[in-house]
This record gives sequence, structure tokens and C-alpha cells, in this order.
Amino acid sequence: MAIFNKGDTMAKTTNSTTLISKGAMIKGELEFSAKLHVEGRVEGTIVSTNEISIGKEGSIKGTLKANKLTVNGSFEGTAECDTIEIVDGGEVRGEIIIKNIIIEKGGCFVGTSKLKTTAEKKD
Repeated sequence: MAIFNKGDTMAKTTNSTTLISKGAMIKGELEFSAKLHVEGRVEGTIVSTNEISIGKEGSIKGTLKANKLTVNGSFEGTAECDTIEIVDGGEVRGEIIIKNIIIEKGGCFVGTSKLKTTAEKKD
């Protein structure tokens, strides 16, 4: 996977993936149009128009808004997504606002959930 292209500007595609690797710790506000995969730790606010995945070693704590969230590690906080998928070994704790949720055997969800269409009508 290349990080830089040969031109003066970065390639502008939404098919690219940003990786936060194991051992990295990031605090703050993040905004993405590319996919995001987290193997490290993130605390704060994440907004994405794409997909976010949390690897087995990864964790996110805070507020998240994305098209899709796939959790194999841990998420704690508030998430607003069209789809949340919690795979075997994944854990979600907090409030989720969703259209669809998939919890595989071995996945864990502790918290409250609201349908995204219901939440949008209140705003």
C-alpha cells in the first residue's frame, strides 16, 4: 500500500483506507472520507462518510458517526451509523443510533439503541 503518489497532490479516492496501527494513541477530532481501520486506540470524535472498522486489538472511546461500523475490538460511547456489525469478540458499550444491527455469536452489545429514522425525526 502506497502512502504517497508521485504527483504533488494526494490521490483523491474514497476507496483508500486510513490505518491507525497497534500501539498508536490518538485523542481529538477526526474527519474522514476514506475508510478507517483502527488497531490502536482513539479517544474523541470521529466523523466519516465511509466505513470504520475496529480490529481485534483496537478501541474507540467517544462519539462516532459513519456509514458503517464493524467492531472486532471495542467501542464505548455514542455511535450513529446506518449499520453496525459486531463480530465474534467485538464489544460495543453505550448508545447507538442505527438503521441495521448485526451481532454475531460471541459479539457483545451493552447499552441502548434507537432507530435512526426515529432519531432524525426529533431533530
